[in-house]
Amino acid sequence: MSKTGYARYIESSNELEVIRPGENSTRRIKCTNLNPNRDHVQGVEIHGDEIWVLTNTNKNNRPNRKFVYKFSSLSGGGSSGY
Repeated sequence: MSKTGYARYIESSNELEVIRPGENSTRRIKCTNLNPNRDHVQGVEIHGDEIWVLTNTNKNNRPNRKFVYKFSSLSGGGSSGY
C-alpha cells in the first residue's frame, strides 16, 4: 500500500483513474468540467489530498490552467489559471 495516491487521466473517457492513499482499489472520477475538445491535458500532479490536472487550450507544452480534484471526496470542480 502506498502512502501517496495514484492518478492518471484517461482521454478516451474524460476521466481520472485514481487509487486513494492506503487503498488498493481503482476508482474513477468523471472530469465533467474539463472539455477534451478544448482543454489539452499536459500532466497530472498529486499534492497531498489534491489531484491537479494541468491543461492548456492551444497544444503548446506549457500548461496555463489546472483543474483540482480531491482523493478525500473523489470529486472535482475547481479550476484556476496560472
